[in-house]
Amino acid sequence: MFQYHTWSILWGFLIIFLTAVPGGLIPHVPSFVDLFEPDKLVHVFIFAVFLFLLIRGFILHEVSEFCREHAVSISLNIGVLLSGLTELMQKYFIPGRVASVYDFIANVAGCFLGWWIFYIWISRKKAGTNK
Repeated sequence: MFQYHTWSILWGFLIIFLTAVPGGLIPHVPSFVDLFEPDKLVHVFIFAVFLFLLIRGFILHEVSEFCREHAVSISLNIGVLLSGLTELMQKYFIPGRVASVYDFIANVAGCFLGWWIFYIWISRKKAGTNK
């Protein structure tokens, strides 16, 4: 059942692991400028990869037609939920880490980027088979 989700599950655990690493003891107060820090690109990247792998897993799912038909919406919901949960986990459970609305925005932007990359990838793949 999870054979097509192996990579997305492993990537999801990597995200959780990376967000669970304790930070410094001095809390950082987020500001609007934080949206443009280089670490936001890491947030975008890891969630873009996660969404790409998740959508691909649902598309390849052989058991559930529902999962194949709603792969994007299911994946986006999972991605946004994981984005929020990792920020809450950092705020309440990880010493020295703080939740950041700007990290959450970067995570969600990564989810939508992953969706877009998947769309481009599948469109090119379909165009290659129609020749």
